Amino acid sequence: MVWLVLFGSALGALVVAAVGGLIVLLGLQRRAARLLGADISPVDDHAIRLIESRRPTFQMSVEQHFAAMPWEVWSALEDGAFTWIPMIDGVTYRDQERGPGTVRTLDAIVFAAAEQVTRRDPHTRLSVAAIKTSIPLLVKSYTMDFQLTETPEGATVLRWTIAGRPAVFAFIGLSWTAFFIRPFVRVVLGRWANYYR
Repeated sequence: MVWLVLFGSALGALVVAAVGGLIVLLGLQRRAARLLGADISPVDDHAIRLIESRRPTFQMSVEQHFAAMPWEVWSALEDGAFTWIPMIDGVTYRDQERGPGTVRTLDAIVFAAAEQVTRRDPHTRLSVAAIKTSIPLLVKSYTMDFQLTETPEGATVLRWTIAGRPAVFAFIGLSWTAFFIRPFVRVVLGRWANYYR
């Protein structure tokens, strides 16, 4: 009889947690959809410098080798970035312009961000800064930098650096988590090869 009461309590707690989790996910998705539908203008250089100068609470760099020329990897980076990752619809540019000052959106279904291109050297380097996110308390801003280097063999080394900080608890350093996240990111970047082929 005691085990039945314990089982019922555990089952009840599980149901409450599942419903609570579903409500949170729906709320996150609604916030992401609202940001994706908003008309977001580029910010000025001062705002970009402020984002870039803030000490990140999380920073990580990962290198990946691709058996492709830099222009092939660049094409996947600019026109289909992250679409190969489950639950990410990718990056959408608001118009045909791709240079510095251009705003694009990242749609990760339960997370969205408006990113501004800060540097664009075709087939070599792309840098963006998040100027608005759907969950600013957890991710207020971030920067991403993609550097492509051609090897003597005609392949490409992609170096992806991401750094960011939340609006609250920014004093807590989280870069130590990169040790656990980096293997996952390498697998994700490895799937990139399927995109440009």
